[in-house]
Amino acid sequence: MKKAHGASWLLACLMLVLTVSLIPATLTAVAATPTPSSSSLSYPLGPNLDQFPPGYNPLTGLPVSDPSWLELPAVLVSLSNFPPSVRPQTGLSFASQVYEIYITEGMTRFLAVFYGEPPQLLPTPPDLIPRAEPLSITSPVMGNRIWWDQNADGLQQPWEPGLGGIRIQLLDPRGNVLQSTSSDGNGFYAFSPPTGLQYRMQVHLPNDFALTQANAGDDSIDSDADPSIGQTGLINFTETNLTLDFGLIWNPPISVSDTNANSNLKGIEQPQNAGLAGVRSGREAYVPIVNAFPNGCLVAASKSADVNLRICRNVFGNNAQDINSAGLSLEQLRALAEANRNPQSPPNYSGNAFDLRPPSGGLPATQLNVFYAYLNQARWIYDPVAQAYWRYQDLSQENQVGKFIPATDRLTNRPLLFENIVILFVEHTARRPTIIDLSMGPGSRGRAIVFRNGRVYTDLVWSMVSEAYEKTTGLARPVRLRYPDGRPFPLAPGQTWFHVATLGSTLRQEASQPDIWRFRFYPPVGAR
Repeated sequence: MKKAHGASWLLACLMLVLTVSLIPATLTAVAATPTPSSSSLSYPLGPNLDQFPPGYNPLTGLPVSDPSWLELPAVLVSLSNFPPSVRPQTGLSFASQVYEIYITEGMTRFLAVFYGEPPQLLPTPPDLIPRAEPLSITSPVMGNRIWWDQNADGLQQPWEPGLGGIRIQLLDPRGNVLQSTSSDGNGFYAFSPPTGLQYRMQVHLPNDFALTQANAGDDSIDSDADPSIGQTGLINFTETNLTLDFGLIWNPPISVSDTNANSNLKGIEQPQNAGLAGVRSGREAYVPIVNAFPNGCLVAASKSADVNLRICRNVFGNNAQDINSAGLSLEQLRALAEANRNPQSPPNYSGNAFDLRPPSGGLPATQLNVFYAYLNQARWIYDPVAQAYWRYQDLSQENQVGKFIPATDRLTNRPLLFENIVILFVEHTARRPTIIDLSMGPGSRGRAIVFRNGRVYTDLVWSMVSEAYEKTTGLARPVRLRYPDGRPFPLAPGQTWFHVATLGSTLRQEASQPDIWRFRFYPPVGAR
């Protein structure tokens, strides 16, 4: 999944939910089908597994391209964040969840959970320059997304990637050009012209591209341009309209498995078929998170002898001069999941609810500044067209402090977007200066904060307390997000990034800009 990235597809689902809500209950039942589609969707979903349609990932609330992956346990991979030369990392845009964990000395490491959708190498269109910043919107807009219609059916699927650097023009009814823009790395674009008028849109196709069929289905997920002229029909613009999409058919001149031909893979020694690189050692802090994924497989580059962690696959580097050279191929990732499969106990990673519509309450949150250490800072900036947060990473250099660039995935060369950013306040205990225990085992709970849809919800709880499933089976499930009274808090359908914070860490609003928030991590006593 880097996924259709959500906005068009989710808008279609929301329209379906609103439509279904007007139909008598006796007419709303939809037969389950092996291949999920938006036509069989009804939010909210969860929190229990039987409340997700077949083919939906309970960690994201989205359908997957190949439901057989849901039958396999998760593969959790320890990915490096230091030294900065490891960036951009590989595969983060395909992880259902990512846990950012403090590992002492000011550094963090990522524990990426791969379940439901495998990482894949995606080419980037040659000679195109994507827009490299999120859209900032203060007035009604029209637009949405340009995507690679890989199966040429004219409809967006959550796993079909966006295409960046495609030029789009806004025209008046006579064909005069009023505005011009380009899509970002995930395919999103928008215009903000005066309301109350009519417009057309024109997409300019690079070489090797063609438009897919127009108006193939729901207006929120189909392509809107006539393939013969590259234009939409006249659009009456009265309010924000994020249903204007362009599906492109593309036959890349190179194989997506040819790593030598993809410049976006240079800089890290890749496995032969371009899988996950930058794998690093296992940490004690991983223990309660890994244990919450029964039969899951942890991949790491070994561990310290006094770290009480089970690693199902150790991987080692192939370059003695590069501590981040360890990795595994995509075939190896699938084989590990297959090897850990237990047919008598299929994976159940449910527990969280998902809803397209953000819950009531919350406060505006268009940006989250993250401070772990002077040379370890990040930002999340909300893009209302993508309906997700862009991750920004500092350059982690003394002479570049305070300079941030969009974080990307080296497998796709596209910006990292996450729908949910969660801060978990967890007791950290420094057993040794470089070994930290997390109190996240069965029966534990603590304070949580969730950012979604440009708002922040500060009065929430994370829970590992046994519920009906745990009491019945004796098995664990991943961390669950709840209101203080125990009701499930709905996440936005999509991926979730967890910042695992100490109890003394803080979150504050910027005094001059209350929609900007600052998270400050304070290391546990006794940690280096």
